[in-house]
Amino acid sequence: MHLNVHILKKAQKSFWFIPLVFSLISLVLALVTFSFDWWLSQHDYPLLPKVLFANFDLSMTIISTIASSIMTMTTITFSTIMVVLTTFLSQYSPRTLQNFINDRPTQRVLAIFVSGVVYCITLLILLKDESGQELFISAAFAAIVAIICLFVFVYFVHHVSNWVKVSNLIHNITIKTNHKIENSPLYRKKDKLESTHTGIDPLSFEDTEACYVYSNESGYLQHIEIEGLLHRAVSNDCIVRMIKTPGEYLLEGTAAMTIWSEEDDIKPEEYLNFIILGPDKEPIEDIDLGIRKLVEIALRAISPAINDPNTAKNCIEEIGIILSKLARHKLPGSHIADEEGNIRIILEQPDFEDYLYQSFYQLRHYGKHDISVIAEMLRSLRMIAENNKKDVKKIIWTFKDYILEGIDYDSLQNLDMKFLMKHLEELASSCGLPDWDRDAVRNSFFPNKYKTEDANQTDENS
Repeated sequence: MHLNVHILKKAQKSFWFIPLVFSLISLVLALVTFSFDWWLSQHDYPLLPKVLFANFDLSMTIISTIASSIMTMTTITFSTIMVVLTTFLSQYSPRTLQNFINDRPTQRVLAIFVSGVVYCITLLILLKDESGQELFISAAFAAIVAIICLFVFVYFVHHVSNWVKVSNLIHNITIKTNHKIENSPLYRKKDKLESTHTGIDPLSFEDTEACYVYSNESGYLQHIEIEGLLHRAVSNDCIVRMIKTPGEYLLEGTAAMTIWSEEDDIKPEEYLNFIILGPDKEPIEDIDLGIRKLVEIALRAISPAINDPNTAKNCIEEIGIILSKLARHKLPGSHIADEEGNIRIILEQPDFEDYLYQSFYQLRHYGKHDISVIAEMLRSLRMIAENNKKDVKKIIWTFKDYILEGIDYDSLQNLDMKFLMKHLEELASSCGLPDWDRDAVRNSFFPNKYKTEDANQTDENS
């Protein structure tokens, strides 16, 4: 049941779903409007203003003109969407296309225009001069639809002008990633991910023959239905180990999971019902994808072709916001237990240090010449440290050595080094280290002219 819900959600994210639903609704409304027109022709309607009615020729002219106008707005909307997609593809990252395609306001605007065209064309087909009806109210309803489409078109222009702003795109990616952190099924199971248990231990199946579940199709692993898989593992009294994690590619015929059980009636193919494979590398629980999008936008921004370090700084800041939130959550462990404490599912899960490295290793390499990018990375680390506990602060302070090791100090000037030390001071303060060894950092990473005299003498003697 949960898997079907996720399949439905995936269909709802497609670009055609909302326009299709709106088109069906508009078709029904056109039939209702025509039926209402016919009913009025059979009854007296003194309460309705005469201005709402028109004869057959005028009604056909109005509706056909409105249909052409809405079709024109629809064409302009399609063209605008293609321009935005081209901008995202060339300026930001190919993986950001999905953000605009899945944007609900954009889908609804397109759906309203398409449904408006369907509504008017359906009325043109239904209205007949041979019906003997003298006056029609359908034209008035079509005019209302046209007015609605006009205001929606103005809104769409405003919406697109905001979407193409890179700052809004970056912030929307951050919001979506933080939402995944809050609502991922893996994170909701964190209370069950305990290392201490009194029931079944994975080592108890050490001598049991493993049963492998092979994939019957190829694609990216987009979702693991934890609830259903856990329930099936409990009913079969077995332990399931996922070989692949969300976001990894699974080839047809390769093992997707391993099952250990003392029972002989296990049906491995049934366990494939608890995973979703797809052509896109956008897993439902993969918060790493949002981080990768921000990293790619930042890398393009600092490339020589674009040379926009301010956009890169904005991305790095948003990465810090995501990692700060991630550090405040208890990351999913590798073992998922049932209600009795028996370990049932084994998953390979990255820890916080893995996320930290994946977020900064490319930025560290390509931004090593730019002091503004380097300083922003240190400021992002400070943001993470000041909002978290001592264990995270310790990880951050150790990770800063990795950033310092990659800096191209030959491209930095005296004021740049002073600026760098200022950010190191702030980072040390956020990590709770006001008395940190400044000389040790200088002597370990900085060029000779910035080292202390004792360090220089040591280098000369060696």
